Amino acid sequence: MYIGPESINKKPRANSTKMKKLICILLILFAGHPVIAQSFEESMDESDEVRTTVFTLFEGMEAADGDLLRSVLDENATLHTVRSTDAGTELNETDINSFIESVEGSEPGTLIEEILYISVNVDGDLATAWMDYHFYRGVEFSHCGVNSMNLIRKDGEWKIFSIVDTRRTEGCL
Repeated sequence: MYIGPESINKKPRANSTKMKKLICILLILFAGHPVIAQSFEESMDESDEVRTTVFTLFEGMEAADGDLLRSVLDENATLHTVRSTDAGTELNETDINSFIESVEGSEPGTLIEEILYISVNVDGDLATAWMDYHFYRGVEFSHCGVNSMNLIRKDGEWKIFSIVDTRRTEGCL
């Protein structure tokens, strides 16, 4: 569209009045922006607390420290693995106490879960954490996959009540 000198002296169109109204509405909305930012900041703090709980679990695994695991796991926590096999998809459950005992029986520094990416969502006292990982036994690569964790806030502390993971050896590195 060509805008030449002849358009300079034209009267303002009705659209400019609409634009002024829109700008006023936007200014009013942005005046409340600090309240929104504070809520976002609080949300980020909660997400960081969830991340800390999740990473404490992995620190406990690497240190072979069952007490550290218990400190972040709910007493009724569940552990499941989704596996794809030639027969189809399977859902396998591992007893959480068996998992803890297995970790405690390992040599410190041998169970290493490297988190590549983590996404956290929080709604009140419920949180989810989704993460891609590589798992190593010592320096040897074992498998990769995704962890999905559900957490509940009890007495101001986040506890993991559900862990579901996938495990594969292809398409990892």
